Amino acid sequence: MTVTGRNDTTAMVEFDISWENSWRYTNINHDAAWVFFKVLPDGRTDWERVTLEGTGTNPTDYVVGAGTPIEMIVPADRVGMFVRRSGEGAGTTSVQNVKAVWNIASNSLVKTDKVKLQAFGVEMVYVAEGAFKVGDGSSDQGQLYEGGGGTTPFAITNAGPISCSNLVGCLWGASQSGNTSMGGVGTISSNYPNGYNAFYSMKYELTQGQYADFLNTLTRDQQATRCTATTLDYYMSATAGGSAAIQNRNTVRLTEDPGSPSRRVYTTVTRDRACNWLSWADGAAFADWAGLRPMSELEFEKACRGPLDPVADEYAFGVSAYTVISGLQGTDGSGTEYYTAGNLIVSGSNPGGPVRVGIFATALSTRVSAGASYWGIMELSGNVWERPVTIGNATGRAFTGLHGNGVLNAAGDADVTAWPNTTATGAGFRGGSWYNASAHARVSDRIFAAIVLAVRNDSSGSRAGRSAPSGVGP
Repeated sequence: MTVTGRNDTTAMVEFDISWENSWRYTNINHDAAWVFFKVLPDGRTDWERVTLEGTGTNPTDYVVGAGTPIEMIVPADRVGMFVRRSGEGAGTTSVQNVKAVWNIASNSLVKTDKVKLQAFGVEMVYVAEGAFKVGDGSSDQGQLYEGGGGTTPFAITNAGPISCSNLVGCLWGASQSGNTSMGGVGTISSNYPNGYNAFYSMKYELTQGQYADFLNTLTRDQQATRCTATTLDYYMSATAGGSAAIQNRNTVRLTEDPGSPSRRVYTTVTRDRACNWLSWADGAAFADWAGLRPMSELEFEKACRGPLDPVADEYAFGVSAYTVISGLQGTDGSGTEYYTAGNLIVSGSNPGGPVRVGIFATALSTRVSAGASYWGIMELSGNVWERPVTIGNATGRAFTGLHGNGVLNAAGDADVTAWPNTTATGAGFRGGSWYNASAHARVSDRIFAAIVLAVRNDSSGSRAGRSAPSGVGP
């Protein structure tokens, strides 16, 4: 990556980008990379958000480079950009000499200043605008359905508002209290992202490599908030100071500590393994820092089943049966390991912690064998818990889907208006994990959808999303 000053307000950032298993089908959806940057100006101590110049598709002076034909889409807040194929196709996207324009004035820089710049990329999947259903008509705990009696799945046909009551045409559910609550009688505002409008979801759960990279851009105080490993050579866990041994397959470790006030350095030898030992606040902080946002639990169900009619007791891959894992091939943790059989990581079929994200997908996979959602999102069932925003209490229903701005507060917490705060009130759990029974990995199971749990645990992960920019279609 190179940076070249253009004038006293902007600079060109040139980089190469590639990722595997990319696609675009304009009648369904596409994947993309969410690309954003952090800068450490010479003479300063803190990494800063980079604000891009221009908005829309391929803004003025952006260069699409050589290789796979791409588009660059810069949203209105300019904290990053989506890179996607410009035409239909599938396979590896690989492009060289891509150029984006950075507004250096937003960092109080001029073109003669020296800086260190880091580029970050997160694979995302586009979930198209349109109607869908929540609930699957079975007996999943706390599941949602249409009011008026019975357990008919509820159709979401517009962006809201949604009336909640036990009447025909209204959203209702099996529980109005406790950990499985759907929140009872009331209204879910049209400001709450209910899944009808188009949005992007991270293709994979947040990985240990991504989390280590995130930690390494924070201040020392922020790092102490976002990771327990504050003792040299100790690993991330729920224990204050960290753990001397790897806990439940999380290898994020404190490997360098130059002392206060300098930031610590974290590394991991399993960069592509899903990150566990995350609290709600940890995942929210990553989302804010990355310019993303939490998804809602209604978006979670759409991300799983798409516009298809629900199947009773289905998992994210569209059927009610699953295959236990067996036959690990390759070196565990290498990033290329895979199982010869299996499409779900749950209790009774796990290696004692999470596995590599996308581990079931191959060039010949079907949706079911890959463990993929309708849209191509991986491991929405099993591996580590998803942490969407619930409809099960007033705090969750107040969520408006604002995006992170790339900057955390001094303590290292997300500070976006109407996001659930560090108490985790308003956040929930969906999708099950390696530790839990398979029933809890079903799309419509809500056993912990409204539980308030702020602590870290060995099976909790994170996955962020972002509302699609206006006018961006499949």
